Amino acid sequence: METRPDLVPRRSWFLGGVFLITAAVLVFQIVQTRVLSVIAWYYLAFFAISVAMLGMTAGAVWVYRRQADLRPEELASTLAKYSLATAIAMPVSLVVQLCLITSLSASLITLASWTLMMAAMAIPYVFAGIAVSLALTRSPFPVSQVYGVDLLGAAAGCVGVVGLLNLLSGPSTIVLAGLVSALASWCFTKSDTAPEREVAEKAGYLRPMPAIVVLSALLLVDTFTSFGLRPLLVKDQLEPRTRGARYEKWNSYSRIVANPPGPVAQYLWSPSALYTPPVSDPPKVSLHIDGAAGTVISHYDGTKESIAFLKYDLVNLAYNLPGLRKSAVIGVGGGRDILSAHLFGVPEIVGVELNPIFVELHTVHPFFKAFSGLSTLPNLKLHVDDARSWFASSKEQVDLIQMSMIDTWAATGAGAFSLSENGLYTLEAWRTFLRRLSDHGVFTVSRWYSPSDLNETGRMIALATAATLDGGHDDARPHMLVARSAHVATLVLSKRPFTPEQVKLLEDEIARLRFDVLLAPNVEPESKLLASIVHSRSIDEINRVAASAYLDLSVPTDNRPFFFNQLRFSEIPRAARRTLTHSDGGVVRGNLVASIVLGLILLISLAAVAGTIVLPLRGAMRHAQPRLVALGTLYFSLIGFGFMFSEISLLQYFSVYLGHPVYSLGVCLFSLILASGVGSLVSGRLTLGTPRALLAWGLFVGGYLFVAQHSLAHLFEATTAWQLWARIGVALAVVMPLGFLLGFAFPTGMRLIEAVDRKPTPWFWGINGATGVLASVLAVIIGIAFGINVTMATASVCYWCLIPTALGLLRISRELRDATPAAEAVAAAE
Repeated sequence: METRPDLVPRRSWFLGGVFLITAAVLVFQIVQTRVLSVIAWYYLAFFAISVAMLGMTAGAVWVYRRQADLRPEELASTLAKYSLATAIAMPVSLVVQLCLITSLSASLITLASWTLMMAAMAIPYVFAGIAVSLALTRSPFPVSQVYGVDLLGAAAGCVGVVGLLNLLSGPSTIVLAGLVSALASWCFTKSDTAPEREVAEKAGYLRPMPAIVVLSALLLVDTFTSFGLRPLLVKDQLEPRTRGARYEKWNSYSRIVANPPGPVAQYLWSPSALYTPPVSDPPKVSLHIDGAAGTVISHYDGTKESIAFLKYDLVNLAYNLPGLRKSAVIGVGGGRDILSAHLFGVPEIVGVELNPIFVELHTVHPFFKAFSGLSTLPNLKLHVDDARSWFASSKEQVDLIQMSMIDTWAATGAGAFSLSENGLYTLEAWRTFLRRLSDHGVFTVSRWYSPSDLNETGRMIALATAATLDGGHDDARPHMLVARSAHVATLVLSKRPFTPEQVKLLEDEIARLRFDVLLAPNVEPESKLLASIVHSRSIDEINRVAASAYLDLSVPTDNRPFFFNQLRFSEIPRAARRTLTHSDGGVVRGNLVASIVLGLILLISLAAVAGTIVLPLRGAMRHAQPRLVALGTLYFSLIGFGFMFSEISLLQYFSVYLGHPVYSLGVCLFSLILASGVGSLVSGRLTLGTPRALLAWGLFVGGYLFVAQHSLAHLFEATTAWQLWARIGVALAVVMPLGFLLGFAFPTGMRLIEAVDRKPTPWFWGINGATGVLASVLAVIIGIAFGINVTMATASVCYWCLIPTALGLLRISRELRDATPAAEAVAAAE
């Protein structure tokens, strides 16, 4: 049915609404990753993508099933209604998420809580999916025009979200996304050319202006007061509320809450038995990072006596070496390591911090600047940058690099499948750090230690051994000394072999502070496994030795940058039994929780896909040819899996390269959405309608992915020293050509299907969405278990398998075309 000419929507207002609704959806999707990082766990970044695909596809299914009830003359008012529903659902969804407990326990309540989480997240996407589907399929304007504006809106959302997160909190940004969606509703209302009486009857109480006013007020309250949307539950626990909280700020990296100074005991990672706490605790500021992690700003009053307690911490062991003229600290945080370097008399200190909030606290904020005292150190330079990028681009040589417990508890405990600190614990990263050391320089790293399991300490030692061998040395033992306490181990890794004098000095200090030597050039490790690792003569040998361990102690690389995920999937049953019978905590328990949650989300996704996509669309293929249904289902399953495997592997690769998952998410989504959309539009003119064209396209796409998974590591190493904007340019140069090629897949498949039978097409785009939802979870699992390159190689295989499938569909369409004249001739003869 065509729209009456006098009821055609006003073009500019209509397209403005399309732009705003798609921009709001992308902002909402990316900010979800930040909110999940606070209330749940970091590795759930992929979950936001999965839920977005599920909700948008479910919305499109609803449009298909209700197509008979949707009148063309009511298009504008219907779009206004569902855009407004999206606007209201976004903050409501957030409120539900902030109140849900998403812990893991052996109960139906756990399943219910995660199902509610998925439902709460998906509802705004369902409404938005309805609006976008209607705009694209029922618009009286050219599809290419509407689709182009849709892409521009999505791209604008991807580009703008990082800047928004640096200005607003996560909840405020979601409220803003709702406000933008309400403005889209207003644009659609303005585009309606029906008489005002009809508009009032259609829209009724669903006018967008009241929602715009309410959301604007909520945005102001949430931004400028402490009475807005704040999480009640963080990492399964009630968040402590301190009266008069002095500071709270979100950005694209984290949420930082700083409480007023209080008499908190001096915190040492690993205090010596010689340390005697003061009679009265001096004031300190507790900083809470995403709820479950924390650090402390100690008050430095200009005298070394106020920070003398730092001499008793094992993590500062390396500062006892002589000749340290310049040191660099990775991760400034509360400033403890900076103060340690100053305390031990290092003349020149450099601090590299990824999160600008910490640097702002120490250098700009009036109270914290005076309290921490770092700004009074004349020999200190602070840099806001990713540590790998800064060390790669810097020409400075330093005598000591310190990286003490740089992570968050959430990263250590939950695997942190997409957290930035993973990029600091790879062979490629340590190669960069060691290059910046002077000839007599040392790199000191501290990690958690467990006497029963060589978890983080064992993997740290394996990585140190690999980095030393990678530097051209035949034997790693003369370069390493590791001291331990009850719960922490500190590695001192020397660029050159330790001299006997240096070893004696460090061992004497360890004995004086009543710590223990775990290994040294003259001390053999007690653990046979650890001894075999440090005696290895190649990285392959290290990994072969590590393969016999209960936990994954293999050398982490940029291809498998999951340093904190040490539980192999094959060991999950054993880990579960150990957790029930032992008091294993930290890595084992946290990794077990993360792995089970992945499986739980996969099961919930299967149920959601079946209930909202597969079952509602099964009638679309009832009378279709069986061969067409089989080949079409395979075709759209392959592109669903292939596209999502490509996207997730790129997100994981570029998370390490760009320094943080939010940058990776914004850049990759922007380039994939824009480029694949352009490719989809171009495919209408440059059709893949011959066997030769399909063969060439399939081979090229699969080949591009296959080559990329081999060459990206070399590209990253060559360009890591570049500025962030230049590395973003590299990411765009890699992703956009691929996205352009991937954009041909869906319209080509639809064209092949429609040449035979248009009726089952809803089934096929539903299958594409369903497999995309499942693939987002499977891609993470494959990357963790086998490496990101395997995920991308799997994507290339999917696109190569499209070749025979597409050729089969083409053959069916040609058979039908050839049979049609014969059938017409028979009918004419009769």
